[in-house]
Parts: sequence; C-alpha cells; structure tokens
Amino acid sequence: MKLRLHVHHVRTGGWCADIDDDNDRQPDDPYWCVDRWPTLESALAAGCAELAKLVTSTDLPRLSGTYEPALAA
Repeated sequence: MKLRLHVHHVRTGGWCADIDDDNDRQPDDPYWCVDRWPTLESALAAGCAELAKLVTSTDLPRLSGTYEPALAA
C-alpha cells in the first residue's frame, strides 16, 4: 500500500490535511483527515507525524475531524 499526504487550502479558511492510499483514493473515506488547520506549516507537521505513525502500524484505522488548538499540543 502506498500512503500519501495531501494538504490543501479550504475555501472557508484554514488548511486541510488528509492521508489516503495512493492506489485507491477514497475522498469520502481517508485514513486520516483533519481540516481547518490555521497554517500550512501546522497542517504539514501534523500530517507528517500521523503518516509516520501509519507507516509503522499494521492496523490502519480511519480518523477524521477538525483542528482544535487543544489537540495541537
């Protein structure tokens, strides 16, 4: 499986970061997705950290949500 991190600007404000299987992209069902990051850098950092966890995992759960400052710490 080839996982990829995709970060893009959201029209309503902020940034969205999602991780999905490059061979079977399912926009409505990513492995990980969090939107409304305040900066591109924070979205990239969080996405890279989550991608590192997924690469070493044998069980790939799917998770999505919205950025909340308490979660960034």
